[in-house]
Amino acid sequence: MRPTARQKNKRIVKNVQEHHGLILKILSVIVLVTFVVNLVTPDKTYSANENRGLAQRPHFSLASFKDGSLFSDYASYYSDQFMLRDLWMSLSFTANYLRGVREFSNVFVGKNHYLLGSPETPDEKALQQTVQAMNSFADIYPDIHTSAMVVPDSASILGDKLPGSAVIRNQLSDIDQISAGLGASISWINVVDALKSHASEEIYYHTDHHWTSAGAYEAFRKAADVMGIDLGNVGYKFYTVSNSFQGTLSSKSGDHRYSDSIHVAEPTGIDVSYIVNYPDLQKRSPSVFVSEQLEEKDQYTVFFGGNHPVVEIQTTANNDRNLLIFKDSYANSFVQFLTPFFSRIVLIDPRYYYDDVSAAINTYSITDILFLYSADTLVKDTALADTLNTAM
Repeated sequence: MRPTARQKNKRIVKNVQEHHGLILKILSVIVLVTFVVNLVTPDKTYSANENRGLAQRPHFSLASFKDGSLFSDYASYYSDQFMLRDLWMSLSFTANYLRGVREFSNVFVGKNHYLLGSPETPDEKALQQTVQAMNSFADIYPDIHTSAMVVPDSASILGDKLPGSAVIRNQLSDIDQISAGLGASISWINVVDALKSHASEEIYYHTDHHWTSAGAYEAFRKAADVMGIDLGNVGYKFYTVSNSFQGTLSSKSGDHRYSDSIHVAEPTGIDVSYIVNYPDLQKRSPSVFVSEQLEEKDQYTVFFGGNHPVVEIQTTANNDRNLLIFKDSYANSFVQFLTPFFSRIVLIDPRYYYDDVSAAINTYSITDILFLYSADTLVKDTALADTLNTAM
């Protein structure tokens, strides 16, 4: 006897219910296993792929419970400590990329394996205070030759690498406004044209927000004219120290398909040696390169081992020129080109520096000052103005 339509429908409903029940059981097992694994696995403090610290288990307090921050903190904690987080992030990137998505956490996936960060929007009040502090500071030391360089990010120079859907801020206009705001006491180093003319070369990393040594070198050649540096017969030989660098933009976007090369430069045609002093580490070194950092995730820290409040470089140039650089991390790969031309180079990173800068100027008998910042840092920075104001 053939089953009736009603019997067929009942069988279909039963099969669907059994199917859904099986799926529910599988999901329950997955949730249970994930919960147990997350419970017994020690919390990680750092994500190498994302290049950042991870949220730790929040401490209960009545105040955080009342204002709701306890629950948002726990959400961040479970998100950061979730089992196989890096794998899920990679899978998420791949799935979204195949769907046509080309922007991930304000990072554009561009042509020729370039990842390009979206330029920062200026904090107008902070930027105005910074430019004013720079002018006032330079006016206090009229006998010191003071220069300024603001470096655009890769998206502003390599616009042809952006995906067609990308809309970014005109950072070059922001840089023009900074230049226009600087007074006569500060010599402007315009590196935009120098970088644009070499845009077809590897002047920015594909996976990191910094410029490469090649990009820093083109900026140095422009700076030499403004800073009164006679290059003479001095040249540079470049060496490849890594082919496995995946930088901050790779970490931020989750795109780990490409690796950069890192190059360092040594001067030729001149015999100058130097010693690097790190007061915060109570350590001295005969090189600006810290090779062991190539074993770390952020291989850009091969330059000086990263950022420090103060770094002192004493050279054998013996020309009585002492340079003070107020900087962010873009300066780290720039300084390798300066060592033949100054008796002393002092790097101050205002984000970590809390001493009186006027004392440093006197202590080191400073004759030249350079402000060297990426535009992304300078347009939102407040630390530089705070540091400069200690001298006024």
